[in-house]
Amino acid sequence: MPDNYEEKRRRTNIFLHSIYDYTMGVLWLCAGGFFLLYKKFDIELNFDPVLTTIFGIAAVLYGAFRIYRGYRKNY
Repeated sequence: MPDNYEEKRRRTNIFLHSIYDYTMGVLWLCAGGFFLLYKKFDIELNFDPVLTTIFGIAAVLYGAFRIYRGYRKNY
């Protein structure tokens, strides 16, 4: 019985961590998309456009990595 409980607990932990990775990945993708597209929505930010573009690209890449990591944990 302890082996079955430990296995179930391990699988639940992996599942919850992958859900966390998916959620954080989507949030990072949204943040990156915002920083890449804020000019199209007529939003005024007092930041350097080069830095917002660099941060937007980095956030999109990191979000994609988090989603991939969540996917990889399920398989």
